[in-house]
Amino acid sequence: MAKKVTFTLSAEVVGEATSGLLMGEFNNWNYNDGISLKKQKDGSMTATASLEPGKRYEYRYLLNDGRWVNDHSADHYVHISGLHVDNCVITVPDEAKEAKKTAVKAPKEKAAPSVEKAKVPAKKTAPAKDKSVVVKTAAPKAKTTKAKATDNKA
Repeated sequence: MAKKVTFTLSAEVVGEATSGLLMGEFNNWNYNDGISLKKQKDGSMTATASLEPGKRYEYRYLLNDGRWVNDHSADHYVHISGLHVDNCVITVPDEAKEAKKTAVKAPKEKAAPSVEKAKVPAKKTAPAKDKSVVVKTAAPKAKTTKAKATDNKA
């Protein structure tokens, strides 16, 4: 079942144009099947199209001043290298499919909380004013010599 989708082209993009067409994959980019844009009081233009849920469509606007323009709020854009343009892309949400997915999924069981000590962040202390490093060294050990008993027989 088709879903009605409203497309809005901002007043900044419309500029001085007074009318235009919504063109895209949904009308085979056919000028004669273009969906007329209606000028709004705020200067923007809107058009409504019936599109199939769950499908992705590329589209652009053709204004009566000869400009092809893009929708700044498109889901994303696809570069068309042969024409050196970016087409707008919209993916029509399929609420029925999403609702079915949600209904089928069983809620996940929450794991029992583990008992462990809470980690308390270390207190932050102000840095010492004196940033010199003090190195403690052990005093050198005194050499001890053991006297060997020698037998001096002369």
